[in-house]
Amino acid sequence: MGDAIVGAKRALWKALSPYTKLALQRQGEFNAAILHLLNAFVLPARDKIEDGFTRLGRKQEELALEVHERLALEHGERRRDQQELARRLDLLAGELAHVRALAERPPTPLAGLPPAPTVPAGAGALPPAAYVRFEDRHRGSPAEIRERQRGYLPLFLGAGGPVLDVGCGRGEFLELCRETGLAARGIDSDPGMVARCREAGLDVTEGDALPHLESLPDGALGGVFCAQVIEHVPPEAFIALVRLSHAKLRAGGALLCETPNPACLTVFSGAFYLDLTHQKPIHPEAARFVFEAAGLRDVEIRFVNPYPPEAGLQRLEPLWYMRRYEEAFLEALNDNFARLNALLWGAQDYAAIGWKR
Repeated sequence: MGDAIVGAKRALWKALSPYTKLALQRQGEFNAAILHLLNAFVLPARDKIEDGFTRLGRKQEELALEVHERLALEHGERRRDQQELARRLDLLAGELAHVRALAERPPTPLAGLPPAPTVPAGAGALPPAAYVRFEDRHRGSPAEIRERQRGYLPLFLGAGGPVLDVGCGRGEFLELCRETGLAARGIDSDPGMVARCREAGLDVTEGDALPHLESLPDGALGGVFCAQVIEHVPPEAFIALVRLSHAKLRAGGALLCETPNPACLTVFSGAFYLDLTHQKPIHPEAARFVFEAAGLRDVEIRFVNPYPPEAGLQRLEPLWYMRRYEEAFLEALNDNFARLNALLWGAQDYAAIGWKR
């Protein structure tokens, strides 16, 4: 049985031998073709890749060298800048020490310099009626001032009188109060103003407002009106005026202080420095702070007496032949005009208004 199987295998091998040899031959040819293709494409690609890595390495070395050189150059420049700054600081420190030494040195009187002139008593004051003439010429007529102040009247009607007009001047607001039946009296330190008011039948006292306010009982007033006064006095007098007014007002009474508006810069080339008796402008936010610190409530800053529109820069209108970018430029220019107008030709005055609650 075993011999028969072996014989059958041999016979089968002989029968299949030509076919297996052919398959092996073709496989060898296929392998050779594949190897040929690999040699034709892969090896050159490998060479190119190796060459690329070599060039990339050289480029990295060049970049690293360039970065190092630039960093070294910038480091040198920064170091020189620091040295220059240190040198300047040393110079400034020396100058500062010199200035401090000069400041600490007792003053040396200058030889030959005449002493400051002494003004004789009373020689630096204008005649009694002079300030009345000044207001008549530069502030506006009494009728104009009454119309400007008419809008303030409703603020004082709720609490009733009496209203004290501090620095009442020619008495324009007192006349408005008289027209509406609101009890009011005034006080002014200028004898010419007091005489003008008394001639008009107004109740006005000559004197200083602060001692007068201090002499009143607390809660005696329904309102305190003060127009174009606080710029004439030192800041501490303004603060005292506000605090005393708060003490002397009854609940529901209002304090109103009108003054030139320093947030409008043209005021300084006009009304403010026109008056020799003006001392210091008061910013509206400073006035608000003083009012609130004194205990007044619902403080309002009301800007009044604006310059007429024709006083400011006029808006430019586009022309039909302008291109878009020219129209955009013109619009930006007009926006800047509007900002300048608000800064230079806004409200000439403001009123700080506060209430006792």
